[in-house]
Amino acid sequence: MDSMKINNPCGAVDDGTISALQTQLEVCPDIAFAHLAEIVVPDTGVGPELVLFVWLRGDAVRSLRQALNLVSEAVARALPQDKYVDVAILNSAPELLEEVEEAGQLIVELDVDEHRRALEAIHADDETKPPTSSSSPWWWPF
Repeated sequence: MDSMKINNPCGAVDDGTISALQTQLEVCPDIAFAHLAEIVVPDTGVGPELVLFVWLRGDAVRSLRQALNLVSEAVARALPQDKYVDVAILNSAPELLEEVEEAGQLIVELDVDEHRRALEAIHADDETKPPTSSSSPWWWPF
């Protein structure tokens, strides 16, 4: 099976819904930035799925469940009843950040500095990254 593909959601959501989503997400104190994208997993028989990739501020990661609940409630308020969007916490999968940045649609950017730092981190030289000799990925502290 081929790996998942992250695409721009062009036309999957109308401008009014995008605007409502932005309005709802802008008041979530835990969000640094968020992208909307379409995800396709080839050979699954499932069509493209909308995913909101959210990067949380550093202090919000400590209370992940609460932050995710706030974001999910904001998304639910913004979307029409016949639409749904999966929410993914991008901090938990930073290796996707570059692909999301290239393909996704930036919905909100509430912390410009955090966004810049995240982008700088993915472009850092390999020797600045912690070693990957353990069975856990370098970005997962456990």
